[in-house]
Amino acid sequence: MSHPVQDMRSESVGQWLPLIEYSIKSGVSLSTIRRKIKSNSIQFKLEKGKYLILFEVPMTDRAERPNSQMHSVSSEEAQDTIQKQKAKIRQLEQELNEMALLVQVLENKYGIRY
Repeated sequence: MSHPVQDMRSESVGQWLPLIEYSIKSGVSLSTIRRKIKSNSIQFKLEKGKYLILFEVPMTDRAERPNSQMHSVSSEEAQDTIQKQKAKIRQLEQELNEMALLVQVLENKYGIRY
């Protein structure tokens, strides 16, 4: 079951991403993404039992490298490292939130109170 994919090649560039990767890149929680899948308000497809979400980047939003070399290579490498670390932090925060939710569900199920 997949949501119809509209042909927007002239307006945007898209790629199919797993839920967690889409969550990190878009900044949307996994719970919200799952709700959007359930309500068919997001473009997705199911492959081998896994949902893939279409992540679209409008052509106007894509970063273009300036012609002049204003930044040094080390500065670009530092920015790349920072972005990777921020993405990893977001991923870990999301996983932590999901684990906390699972703990809460299990505590409620088995009547455990602290």
